[in-house]
Amino acid sequence: MRKLVFSVLIVAATGMPLSGCASFFGLGSQSATVNYNDTKWCVPRKLKRVLNRVSRRYGTVTVHSTKRWWFENWRKGGAKNSYHLNCKAVDFSVRGDSASVLAFLRSQREVGGYSYYARSGHYHIDTGPRRTW
Repeated sequence: MRKLVFSVLIVAATGMPLSGCASFFGLGSQSATVNYNDTKWCVPRKLKRVLNRVSRRYGTVTVHSTKRWWFENWRKGGAKNSYHLNCKAVDFSVRGDSASVLAFLRSQREVGGYSYYARSGHYHIDTGPRRTW
């Protein structure tokens, strides 16, 4: 009851509706938009969390590649032991300065491998050991 009264008083005083505890005074973040052009079920939960953080920071994320079958991986020039083969990698695109996005990806503890492919404008993240190429 006290929480409801407090919320009503804040809305009355500021005219700003609350949607969650952290939304007051701009402490909340914009909602994440991640669009999947490939299988969503294959993405590990920890990489989904990273994609949501990337989206909240840089805008809409479009996922281009998750699970790859061996022939598709070979055709795309993927590594023989690619993490895509085991549902442990994601290729995506997002607007923003590539150096800034890469620095952000590097700061995410859930990310093992990360890279940026300038030719296609796609980023790669996976759950393997920490590395880049």
